[in-house]
Amino acid sequence: MRDVFFLALPGLLAAGGIAGMVFVLVRMRRLNAAWKSGITAEGRCVSAYVVTTTHGHGHGHGGGPSHSTWHHVHEFTTPEGEVRRFEEAGGPRTVVTGDRVVVRYPEGRPDRATAIPPSERTKSFFGTGCALAFLTVFVLGALGFMYVYVTVFKPVARKVEKEITRPHGESPAPAPPLPKPPSGFPTDLPEGFPTGFPTGIPSGFPTGLPTGFPEPAAHR
Repeated sequence: MRDVFFLALPGLLAAGGIAGMVFVLVRMRRLNAAWKSGITAEGRCVSAYVVTTTHGHGHGHGGGPSHSTWHHVHEFTTPEGEVRRFEEAGGPRTVVTGDRVVVRYPEGRPDRATAIPPSERTKSFFGTGCALAFLTVFVLGALGFMYVYVTVFKPVARKVEKEITRPHGESPAPAPPLPKPPSGFPTDLPEGFPTGFPTGIPSGFPTGLPTGFPEPAAHR
């Protein structure tokens, strides 16, 4: 159960981040293909709305920081007379319902049409770069967490569980034997603290102080 939480969940987050990176790259590639194709058609915006995404809970009623994205639904007719309708995010905010737009798409692929003009190329590249940078950090963070868990926390947790589940009264595994001393090394070394130290004053040692003073020598 612990591995499911600490490995499966970050793995799913990393997979989701990688999928997001692929989506961003594919969308940018399709926009480039539509801009370079040269096939255009007159279209009309049939719907426009804003999607607001709030990140985190924050404090107060307004929640955390939010990001708003314009979504448009466009309709156009191909040169073959086929009516097509598609929804697109990130288009110009000045386009509202009923406006005429120029639709571009790769040759033979009207299902990949876009109404974002080539003048928005720089803005689209910048947005793609920011999204890729964020997703890259997100994926690396999830993978880094998994690596730290496997190499650091999981071995420690196993060791703790082994100590907890050990039957009561069972002695721990014996310590490995000490290495043998090299050949020629003396093995009959004394053990313990040496004894036999003298504890009293040696016999015959004078214990009294001298009395009297010496006589002065006679002068000749």
